[in-house]
Amino acid sequence: MIVGLATASARNQIDACAEFMGIAGSVTTVAALPELFEAHRRAPADLVVVDLVFTGTDPVVFTSAVHAECEYTEVVLTGAISPFTASRAMASGAKALICGFSAEPDQLTASVARSIILTYPGAVRAAASIPVQARRTVRERLTDREVQVLRAMSEGKSNVQIAAELFLSVDTVKCHAKRLFRKLGVHDRAHAVAEAFRSRLIC
Repeated sequence: MIVGLATASARNQIDACAEFMGIAGSVTTVAALPELFEAHRRAPADLVVVDLVFTGTDPVVFTSAVHAECEYTEVVLTGAISPFTASRAMASGAKALICGFSAEPDQLTASVARSIILTYPGAVRAAASIPVQARRTVRERLTDREVQVLRAMSEGKSNVQIAAELFLSVDTVKCHAKRLFRKLGVHDRAHAVAEAFRSRLIC
């Protein structure tokens, strides 16, 4: 799998997230389209996951360019996208769209992490291999509200959007986030989303 992200910090977070999920050897992050093509030439990828900022152009043009260079590679796009553009992207050959709600770095990396988990069979199998008792222990450490916040994070929602959805203040959402990060033993949204799927807190 090749993951395209526009910023170094986002790439570093996804690299760490892939390591955390035990699939670092199968995930390569790149910063630009030429680098994506070079990575594909070195090790052909079955799947390309990119955020819409990375594409740098119309996602339809991007998807067509990838398919022209990497004929049998599937393309998954993630990020905020209008229904019109989404339908055009799918018509151009995109395999899937995993829509986030914000282009903010934390929300973006959470959405990309979710995309990897949902589209990479190894990550799903890794989650399934966790003993039931271990999953139950993690779930019991979180309150229902913390699980709600975590689920909204996995959907790429910002703190403001989560607060509005749950009828909370933004500061309260931040407090819930800090507590659930601590309980899960993670430091950012990408890792929190990975741990949530691994522990079957969200599906």
